Amino acid sequence: MSLPISDPRTKREVLLDAYVGRTTTVLSGLALVYLALFSVQSIYPNPEAAWYALASAFGLGLWVLFAADLTFRFFLSDEKRHFFRRNWLDTITVVIPQLRALRALRAFTRNGILAKKGKGVLSGRALTTAALATVIVVWVGSLMVLNAERGSPGAQIENFGDAMWWSMQTVTTVGYGDLVPVTAAGQFIAVLVMVVGISILGVVSASLAATLVKQVPAAPDAGAAVLQELAELRELVTTLRQEIAATRPVSGASPQVQTPGGE
Repeated sequence: MSLPISDPRTKREVLLDAYVGRTTTVLSGLALVYLALFSVQSIYPNPEAAWYALASAFGLGLWVLFAADLTFRFFLSDEKRHFFRRNWLDTITVVIPQLRALRALRAFTRNGILAKKGKGVLSGRALTTAALATVIVVWVGSLMVLNAERGSPGAQIENFGDAMWWSMQTVTTVGYGDLVPVTAAGQFIAVLVMVVGISILGVVSASLAATLVKQVPAAPDAGAAVLQELAELRELVTTLRQEIAATRPVSGASPQVQTPGGE
């Protein structure tokens, strides 16, 4: 692959851009498939069933694929110092395999399967993307806390309904306190839901405010009034120039000097 002389990017950057453009849609689609399987596993747990084992094997294979993808992009990147910070979502889902369901958020980001191919509400606009991401966070958070709390001594979250109610309270920072995770894993998940939820809701609020500001109609005659004032100013300047020119002495004529005695 040859680069134009004016292209400042290296070959590795070009290869990385091409790789990301071709694989992001596929990987985000696989993440949505895993989210569906993970949801069924969490709501209807049955470790003895064959489908449950297949779903677990698929999740493990997907984690290996995500890890290989992240490693490959890291070696291709020229800015390795800030790579993991810029790809924090992918890094978290690889470092903590239990959180790989959050990878489904990539479906709504740039080049994601929904943001890329969707239209209308799935067109990837900031407000819509943040709203859909909030739904994903609430859903995944409820599934993860349910898996962490179910069957634990003193657990208050034992079914999906309670888990969903708790997740909605947490992500909106309401926190009634009627349902509280008692395990260390559940409390860790609660912190993640709080942090991610507040961040995403902040984006939703900012995007909504920006949208409302853009929709405020401007005064219909504002532009015409400005043009009218400019025309009046030009006419005034022209009139002043004419008056100044009329008061100037004629070129070549010498002013008459009055001598003493009238001579």
